[in-house]
Amino acid sequence: MKVAIEGRAITGVGGGVRRYVNGLLVGISELSEDVDLSVIADKDENLDLGGVKKIVVNRFGKVGFKYWLNTQVPRSLAKNGIDVVHFTKADVPSNKVVPTVVTIYDVIPLLYPKSQKFLNKIYWSSALPRAASKSDKIITISENSKKDIVRELGVPADKVVVTRPGVDLDKFKFTNEKNEKSLYILYVGTIEPRKNVASLIKSYGKIVKEFPHKLVIVGRKYKGYEGLKKLAVKEGVSDRIEWKDYVDDAELINLYRGASLFVWPSVYEGWGFPPQEAMACGAPVIVSNGGALPEVVGEAGVVVRFASDDARERDKDPEFVQKLAIDMRKVLGSEELRAEMREKGKMQAQKYTWEDVARTTVGVYKELLR
Repeated sequence: MKVAIEGRAITGVGGGVRRYVNGLLVGISELSEDVDLSVIADKDENLDLGGVKKIVVNRFGKVGFKYWLNTQVPRSLAKNGIDVVHFTKADVPSNKVVPTVVTIYDVIPLLYPKSQKFLNKIYWSSALPRAASKSDKIITISENSKKDIVRELGVPADKVVVTRPGVDLDKFKFTNEKNEKSLYILYVGTIEPRKNVASLIKSYGKIVKEFPHKLVIVGRKYKGYEGLKKLAVKEGVSDRIEWKDYVDDAELINLYRGASLFVWPSVYEGWGFPPQEAMACGAPVIVSNGGALPEVVGEAGVVVRFASDDARERDKDPEFVQKLAIDMRKVLGSEELRAEMREKGKMQAQKYTWEDVARTTVGVYKELLR
């Protein structure tokens, strides 16, 4: 069975889709299944794919994306005799040439459009319905996302298969080494409205005088970043916040390991690699109930609930900031509670594996060829 995985995300510098593609490649490569695996990359870069074959289909920038997806990639599939193709960025060609699987991680652009830049809104409004209708099978990463995909994109439930992502536990793991020089609360993720960093800053402002911890915010600048900087000044906490842009995995792991608390108050998530990785590295974790986050942390983390079930209304919740501050205060104020959360978090992080993801995904490929 010749399988091609569209993996243009692996040429990027980071992000959840890259984590997913890398984990899937490793998982499938380690299975003893009869899979002749290739990766479709859009750049000819020296990437370590663990022996997986690379099919380079050069793309001519953003303006050439439609031609790349609808013409160049299908031609390459035919040329290489591919039996099944798996697209991993929630879009597929307009004309299907081989059995097609697509991973749709979530429907955030439909549920929370204010998080998207103008051109992205236009793109996703057509790409998501196209991916849902043109594909033979949809893979998603949480039960919550499956529910939303079925409802928002009008597909039958049996077309959608859930594979909850794992963590690279050889890399993201706990160490007993302590960093006594710096006490901090950590956030990791894109700096944009859906992540609800504004609520984190406001909640931090309510407890900042009670604890010596600074707030470390790590993530790529996106829509709304400058507004958050101004908010920090308004809340009187700008001198206690450290902003970091992209960090490599080595620095990220050290940040996870040293954090007294990891907080992710997102309005909506299809999954959540950062809280999962933070648990694996031994950080106590607080999340919101936005999307799949309760699935990610299970019984190991503290879940702060929004008043509304509608993602479009959650950033207007008048009580969320206070509730988050209460839970942050509770966790930071109890070493016993933090120790308990660390142990539960490490166990929770081991619950989902890339081996399981790979096995289920290969089962989907085989089903399409029967």
